[in-house]
Amino acid sequence: MLNRDLFERYVKERLQLYFGDGSRSHLIQESEFLAIQRKVELYHQRNISLVKAYGNVEVKNIWTDDDITYVNYTLHIRYFLKQTDLYFEEEQQERQMALNHHEMVYDIEFPIKYEDDPNEIEIKEDEQDTTMDRNNIYNRFNAVKYAETWWDGHNKEYPLYANDCTNFISQCLRAGGLKMNGMPKNAVGWWYKNYSASSYSWRVAHALRKYLPKSQTGIKAEEVGNPKELSLGDLILYDFEGDGRWNHCTIVVAKDENGEPLVNAHTQNSRKRYWSYYDSTAYTDNIKYKYFHIVDGLNKPNME
Repeated sequence: MLNRDLFERYVKERLQLYFGDGSRSHLIQESEFLAIQRKVELYHQRNISLVKAYGNVEVKNIWTDDDITYVNYTLHIRYFLKQTDLYFEEEQQERQMALNHHEMVYDIEFPIKYEDDPNEIEIKEDEQDTTMDRNNIYNRFNAVKYAETWWDGHNKEYPLYANDCTNFISQCLRAGGLKMNGMPKNAVGWWYKNYSASSYSWRVAHALRKYLPKSQTGIKAEEVGNPKELSLGDLILYDFEGDGRWNHCTIVVAKDENGEPLVNAHTQNSRKRYWSYYDSTAYTDNIKYKYFHIVDGLNKPNME
């Protein structure tokens, strides 16, 4: 029988750590504890006060094997933040697997993984049309609206992958009005047809990273050197290990008072998270970033 009090203790102890109350117990994994410490450090660096934090657990399914109960659940945390005169919320959903046998033995965050061999992915431009469509306007408002609507949900018009970050970002770009191209070749262009047919660049972060700098049709992007240069609706890509395999991407949905991007993402669902992912368990000292400003057919609108 699942001991639900265990989850309540876990959430309470975790939230207390954000306010400097208590120490790490056996319910909090070391990697998780270090990520919390980094988040608190970020708040201090950004002159942010954590006013309140709320957490709740939704159990997805439970099964038993060899007298051990396995639990697949989602932890949803809301942070209420104050930065000088600016108040805003940050939210995260963590899909995790907990194992317990009368007590929690260990807890695993579903990791962000790289799905395809980067050496096998070579994204090409659509040879049929290599000119920028000047009518291909990127509606940043619609892209951000989509990112805010679906950051913690699944639009059933699209598949939901175990590593869903790039699929989600592509949906946001499409909601912003960018045209698809390259169908039906997986390694050409950026496109989606149905649950079983889409380009690598639609669903794989490394492929999108390769595609963005060379695209002149459906998406045209300019790499910038500083995240503060990004506008709402622009993209950030992440190589957590610094090994050349780009394994995550986010979309800018807001800016803090210092002009730093706040981003939404899937896989570990996040809303208005600080762009650096310094507070992620996936973070390493070798992390690398790419900042892409999406260009439309006429100008570069700024929603800051």
